[in-house]
Amino acid sequence: MLTLEHNGKTYANWTAADLAAAGVPQQVIDAVPAQMRLKKIKAECRRRIYEAQSAESQMNMATAAAVISGKAVDARTAEEAGILDGVGQALDWVTAMRNAVDVLAADPASDYLADAAWPPLPAAVQNVVALY
Repeated sequence: MLTLEHNGKTYANWTAADLAAAGVPQQVIDAVPAQMRLKKIKAECRRRIYEAQSAESQMNMATAAAVISGKAVDARTAEEAGILDGVGQALDWVTAMRNAVDVLAADPASDYLADAAWPPLPAAVQNVVALY
């Protein structure tokens, strides 16, 4: 069953044949499975990011990074430098996760539910998340 919008009308849970009979162009119908897959991949990406770093943890990490960044570099402790490094790696990891969405969506045979399909969470990120 397919759900889509076309020309301002929503078609919910229709078969491809019924959509075609209703006048929806075939290229629009053909695009629906890829669009549905992309939504599922994005949801899986989001789930994995929030599983690793809750929204609260992300806010706390950003606040800590802002406070630490306000200090002169030579006034930062080794622990503060480690926090900044971990936060930077966390941002890089989220970017890599978002880039993986595009790669997985481009390959209809890819298993986006497999752990191996996604970038691993760096240890430095795990350490910073554990603080917050």
